[in-house]
Amino acid sequence: MTAMLADGRNISWAEYGSSDGTPLVMLHGTPGSRLQFQWMHGLAAAAGIRAIAPERPGYGASDPMPVGITFWAYADDLRQLLDQLELPTVTLCGVSGGGGFALAAAIAHPERFDRLILVSAGVPVPPAVRRGMALPVRFLLYLARFAPRVTERLLAAQLSADPDSAMSRAGKRFMPASDRQVLDAPQWRQQFDDDFREALKQGPAAAVHDLSFGTRPLGMDLAHLTVETVLLHGTEDVNVPVGIARWVAAHVPSARLIEQPGAGHLFSLEHPELVLGWVSRP
Repeated sequence: MTAMLADGRNISWAEYGSSDGTPLVMLHGTPGSRLQFQWMHGLAAAAGIRAIAPERPGYGASDPMPVGITFWAYADDLRQLLDQLELPTVTLCGVSGGGGFALAAAIAHPERFDRLILVSAGVPVPPAVRRGMALPVRFLLYLARFAPRVTERLLAAQLSADPDSAMSRAGKRFMPASDRQVLDAPQWRQQFDDDFREALKQGPAAAVHDLSFGTRPLGMDLAHLTVETVLLHGTEDVNVPVGIARWVAAHVPSARLIEQPGAGHLFSLEHPELVLGWVSRP
């Protein structure tokens, strides 16, 4: 589905679950697309949830922003989408690289969100807080900021990369066992591949721009976040170390941090009830 925004750009999204259920807006990771949450369809339907998965500019079928996206600009895109869907309030969930965009939207338009859920959420934090981040992830964030063209070529090369190649196996060595198990599972491989290809359909520029935020100042005062906030995070996450969630929780007055012992970055795929259970919870 697509809709036109005030400046003439198209925003694209997909919906899963129950068409008349409790609305939940899911912001995808980096890279990501509207397909990232297709696995939720049956689960959301059973829970009476309408899951709405918009794509950020430059991903999938959403038009890019001419000057590049910012957290605040996307907050306005999201507000316009909610207006077009005639949804006065929703639960908002930011997953992985969608975390910073979810935070900005909740700060900019608190009246539109009943609750904010941050799942394995990566947001810009001081360097010391990133302790425990896997070396390949650190390297990618650095390249995205200081050598974006090189990063674009690296991401584009992944479109034809063999997931069983020596390089892919080497990258997995940095991951906790729980994440390696998910990545190696046949039922997930095709979904990851479909999402990645859709995300980069217009090229990797949007993903590199998103990644460049990882080493920049956050640019927002988390003390201004008044929406009830729940952070769900694995203690063994090396993509987004749990220290980042702890830092966010310490700066958000309404935050509740729920740590998942032994879990990695992808724990919500195997335990979606941990996310869905917060949508209609009092």
